[in-house]
Amino acid sequence: MSLEEASRLAAASQTLIESRHVAADAKFEAFDFGAGNVVEDAEGWEYFNDGDEMTRTVYFENAENPEADSQRGHFTVRFEDGTDAIAEAYGALGGAILDDLQATSGPRP
Repeated sequence: MSLEEASRLAAASQTLIESRHVAADAKFEAFDFGAGNVVEDAEGWEYFNDGDEMTRTVYFENAENPEADSQRGHFTVRFEDGTDAIAEAYGALGGAILDDLQATSGPRP
């Protein structure tokens, strides 16, 4: 592979990472974590599976005691291979999976 080809591939990869970051941010902002799950803060994105999956730590208000420490959870976005199309997005808090508008207690497939 020539240096020029490698540079083009690197630029295309960076563009995909950037577009996935924008898509993940938008999904996170629009996500319904369910009644009583108030997001207080979130950390930056971590990339897994060659960038096909992004996860961030999310801090939720303690619903039982708002004066107590925040509860730590996560938000994950999975992308269709090689694109910025979101295949799946979900939150996790206290062992429960938080899908848009619902919470389940089982593990994620």
